[in-house]
Amino acid sequence: MSSSDKKKRSLKDTVIKLDYDLSWKFALLCKLDRKSWSFLLLDKTMKVFEILGSGVPTLTFSILILPFTSYFRFYLSLSVAQILDIIAQFTVKNIFKRQRPTYQDNSDMFFTHGPDVFSFPSGHCARMTMFWYLTSCMMDVESTQYRILAVIYGIITLSRVFMGRHYISDLAGGMVLGLLTGMFAWHVTWLH
Repeated sequence: MSSSDKKKRSLKDTVIKLDYDLSWKFALLCKLDRKSWSFLLLDKTMKVFEILGSGVPTLTFSILILPFTSYFRFYLSLSVAQILDIIAQFTVKNIFKRQRPTYQDNSDMFFTHGPDVFSFPSGHCARMTMFWYLTSCMMDVESTQYRILAVIYGIITLSRVFMGRHYISDLAGGMVLGLLTGMFAWHVTWLH
């Protein structure tokens, strides 16, 4: 093994260890005092956001609202974007097959089956980044509604590490995938 190969491997190992250590510390913050009311509140709040960011509820909502909304084209495009998101996540998760963090009991995760048992990229993060991109294209970014949605998207994204479901690098991969999916959906469908 050459000296440059050792340096590359050393850098890769350092980045992986840093990713694991930081992710573990963030997850640990949410688990410090399991018996306190603040832990229970935080834990339950994160679980609500976890469910809100799952693919099944978001896609179901987008499809069910279609007949009742004056924004039919937007919700139809959003549904198409979510289907593209599911296909992209399925493909990427099956390519990387990265295991979820071992320091967290993931037995209470909802709707996890097939490739969703893998960690990279974070599907919640990809979905929220896609939603953020599409809403920022559609809404006035100075509006209160946009700011509220951006905060909700951020909380759902960060909850993945705090709950120990993902590593920080999974969030980064999810953001890239979500941004690409959102951009594709925006430019290919009739959203703009």
